[in-house]
Amino acid sequence: MRSQSALFLSLALATVGFAANPRLGQTSIKTTSAHRRGEPQTGDDLPDTDPSPSNLDKVETAFQDAIELTSYVLLFIDTDNDVFPHYFDPNDRAEIKRIFSLINNGDQGADMLGNILVQTTDSNGLCDGRTLSYLNNGESGAADPPYIVLCPEAFNKKAVTALNGKSPQDPDANDYYAGCTEDGGEIDQNVSYVMNTLGMTLLHEYMHYDAMIASSFGSIVDNPNGAAGYGPVNVYDNLDKSLARVNADSYAYYASQVLWTALCGLEFMAPRAGTDDADPTCGGSPCSE
Repeated sequence: MRSQSALFLSLALATVGFAANPRLGQTSIKTTSAHRRGEPQTGDDLPDTDPSPSNLDKVETAFQDAIELTSYVLLFIDTDNDVFPHYFDPNDRAEIKRIFSLINNGDQGADMLGNILVQTTDSNGLCDGRTLSYLNNGESGAADPPYIVLCPEAFNKKAVTALNGKSPQDPDANDYYAGCTEDGGEIDQNVSYVMNTLGMTLLHEYMHYDAMIASSFGSIVDNPNGAAGYGPVNVYDNLDKSLARVNADSYAYYASQVLWTALCGLEFMAPRAGTDDADPTCGGSPCSE
């Protein structure tokens, strides 16, 4: 149900720049910074080609969307007793906030993100139809920098902020932009894989960059200690909180739920097994990242 949540809605409207989307009728993010954010580099396999939006356009928007996700977390995390406990132990709040703050870096993006190369070349042979992306931490020194591989399936994930060459008013805009059902999008009343944008995919991978994150919890991984840690059903209330703090998808879905709670004006219900984790992009299963 729609809720005029004082926690999310009033604070968001008071502190974040918004622009009304005249076609969808939704409240969408307007980037207010005039400065270039700290962001990864892109490889030669992501050329600037026509028509737009190209895969490069999608990636450059996703860089922005990943930072917007952290911005929304930082707006709410200190007083968030509604969403946070579904993902993490409240006793871990300070370190989790530090991690999001580090990536956010005053809404500019962490300087160390510039060390990462984003590419589509599957250097490790891990793109298997169920994997959206992966990060290789590389070796120390510039000779072998860290890189993120975006698998073909990743480009089925949508944008939040403006895409070059695709107006939110275009008839096919919903094919490119994530949105709330009341605005013609797919994000409904339950936490779901449809919240996973390309920006959320990148945020997930940023969590694996050990040299940048330097978490006091240890390396942030996937499926910690063999526990299922991918997808909304696994990370929402089901993953042990001592493992959630080192599970990348827990951070990604927490940030995404906070964002869409504010943008849709919804208090989302728990994800449903077999429905909200059945991502068609990855063969009807939770995507690996």
